Amino acid sequence: MKAKIVPNRLQETIDFALMNGLIKFNTSFQLVHAPFVLAPYSLSKDVLEKMVSLTPSFNDLMLRVASNQDFLTNYLEQASLTDSFIKGLMSIYLEKKSTQPYQFLLGRNDFMMVEDANYPKKLQPKQVEFNTISVSFPYLSTQLNHLHQFMYEEQPLGKKLVLNDPLTGIVDAIALAVQQYGHSDSCVLQIVQPREQNIFDQRGGEYKLWQKHRIPTIRMTLEEVAKEGACQEGHLMIQGKVAAVTYLRAGYSPGDYQTPDAWKGRRLIESSSSISAPSVAMQLAGMKKIQQVLTDPKILKNFVEQKKIQEISDTFVGMHLLDEMLHRNGQSDLAQKIACDFPDKYVLKPQREGGGNNFFDQEMVKLLHSLTKEEYPAYILMERIDAKEHQAVLVVEGKIQETSCISEIGCYGVCLAKEKDILLNQDVGYLVRTKAADQNEGGVCAGYACLNSLCIR
Repeated sequence: MKAKIVPNRLQETIDFALMNGLIKFNTSFQLVHAPFVLAPYSLSKDVLEKMVSLTPSFNDLMLRVASNQDFLTNYLEQASLTDSFIKGLMSIYLEKKSTQPYQFLLGRNDFMMVEDANYPKKLQPKQVEFNTISVSFPYLSTQLNHLHQFMYEEQPLGKKLVLNDPLTGIVDAIALAVQQYGHSDSCVLQIVQPREQNIFDQRGGEYKLWQKHRIPTIRMTLEEVAKEGACQEGHLMIQGKVAAVTYLRAGYSPGDYQTPDAWKGRRLIESSSSISAPSVAMQLAGMKKIQQVLTDPKILKNFVEQKKIQEISDTFVGMHLLDEMLHRNGQSDLAQKIACDFPDKYVLKPQREGGGNNFFDQEMVKLLHSLTKEEYPAYILMERIDAKEHQAVLVVEGKIQETSCISEIGCYGVCLAKEKDILLNQDVGYLVRTKAADQNEGGVCAGYACLNSLCIR
């Protein structure tokens, strides 16, 4: 359905966004409505059902990978030699002495839609990445869906809108983890950055957790945990309460570890019995190197039951080491050389989560020429996903733009396991980020993309 741009209706929609907490700080730390799309992204029912059905399988895959120390150590050891961030995480992982029996994943599996080579009008999902730490926008996605319900309640689209409430699923999963921990005077410790643009998305979860489950949340940076936290009889004590669950909305990039105290804070969390979402092991399982290794069916079969291998593999695109041999357009050479010759076909990814870290086009070529062979393991070369374009009307800080766009769909999943017993494993909702087709990055808070909903065509 093509959205009609009606000035009065647009202002009413912006007012609805502001009144219902669809807000963030922009890069100048001014309070604005979160960027959104006027009309939802249209998707076929079978494609959506396929992605949703894969969520428990991917959750289980990441759980198994995170539980395999030999596997993680083997494949991340080389990257840790030249990447100080990976080295720091690996150091904590290998020295971990906690006997915490729980693994807790609040994840999001991100896909883009491409045209099927045999059926041009049929779309299929291709995996961008699996996020294991700080999966953002469950609150804002829920509120954006409310906005679209409000906009299209009296129109045909209203019946086709895919209702979405990932916030409740994530909050309920956190509450279950707190209950499993089993301490009467406990809280959730939420790890945050000092100046957080996306604080309202975080606050939405905190307030829902209190309103629905009467579980309090304490917000701290890693440095504050180091200064104020303590480990007593295995418990992580924060302001007189036991941190039953530590929910990391920070700690995913080197910028969160600028001081020794930040690393000390992360070590304290990992050495305690607090149930971390994620643990360092789970965070490492989400690294691009691990994503690349798992595209090999011979390796994937060690973690996935046989009947699921093909279904999972069908979502993968090629991921390569910089020093492996590649073949393209009749040319054979090292992947590093092939990427420089065909820069529009690849993206270079470091071992990071979060937007703004990847290298494209000539920026990628420049970096590839500057890297030493010793630095190659710190990066993964991924084939660019040729996502299907569509028209959309973007609304950013009160201004509208109609343009050709692509959308990325993330499936939120929750998984809680006690040793080998799975207590919870399910899909809990979705995130859609829509951006101009000529824009490489997709971060909402960085201003690259707009939040969206889904409708079934």
